Amino acid sequence: MNLQVFETVFAFTIIILLCLLLRKLSIVKADDEKIFSRLLTQVVLPAVIFLQLSATPIKSNQFLLVFAVFVAGVLSMLLAWLAGRMLKLSKAKTGALMLTSSFGSSALLGYPFIAFSFPDNPEAIADAVLLSELGVGLPMFLIGPAISLYFGNKSHNFSLRKTFSLSYFRSPIFISIILGIVVSFIPFNRNFILIVPFFDALKMINGALSVLACLILALQLKYLPLKGIIPLFIISALIQMWFQPFIAHTQATLYNLSTLQTQVLVLVSSMPSAVLGPVFASEHNCAPETASALVMAHIVLSIVMIPAVFYMVG
Repeated sequence: MNLQVFETVFAFTIIILLCLLLRKLSIVKADDEKIFSRLLTQVVLPAVIFLQLSATPIKSNQFLLVFAVFVAGVLSMLLAWLAGRMLKLSKAKTGALMLTSSFGSSALLGYPFIAFSFPDNPEAIADAVLLSELGVGLPMFLIGPAISLYFGNKSHNFSLRKTFSLSYFRSPIFISIILGIVVSFIPFNRNFILIVPFFDALKMINGALSVLACLILALQLKYLPLKGIIPLFIISALIQMWFQPFIAHTQATLYNLSTLQTQVLVLVSSMPSAVLGPVFASEHNCAPETASALVMAHIVLSIVMIPAVFYMVG
């Protein structure tokens, strides 16, 4: 399995480098990133989520995975806050450190990574979907805006309830989660002549996930100087990609999760910082430049960190 993880990271690196070359040749441009991101979040991810969740009924112990990754994320956020206090960081930089040291890039990197690491394993993908959307995505959308508001520099002149991004519950991703879970419990013949083409189409869309995710990453990557924030980078990387997988693995042992579930949990927990962190930081002026620099550095470092963490934990 360690070799499979290394091969997956190497394959992703090759695709990202190819996409960077396409950007260099102006075949794709930085302005295209918004279009590709909308395509990923509005079409591809909902299709992948529905396809994987509808294939296998949800088991009760899978919600232990969600709980485990949520606990790991919250503890990481608290540790980042403590580190900020000890380093006597400004309030805004402490918030940026918390946003980039808690919940990882599970949707953008987690899905395709798990798909390559566990080929033809619907249970692994279903675990990854629940982990990513309920254990990472939902808390990030609910807690992230509140953190950026509290630690940011903008005036608190609107109600607290507006800091929570309830739009997540109306998004195609969340709707696909509900539909996928419901359909998984409905008995029907998947080989019926009118149904087969529908699921075949979803499988075709699923094939575009990895390339599209790498293309978006390549368009997002940019040079951001780390001068002056090296200590923050080291701390955030250790919390995000070392401490968090360790806490997740410890919980997996306590909950007696299967080997497959443990592997998926550790991999998802070791993902680099979510790109939503800088978005929330920018919205409330919570040191957005620092948050962006940390996220970009995390993505580059993950090429080495993900297989190293999996080897050390595994």
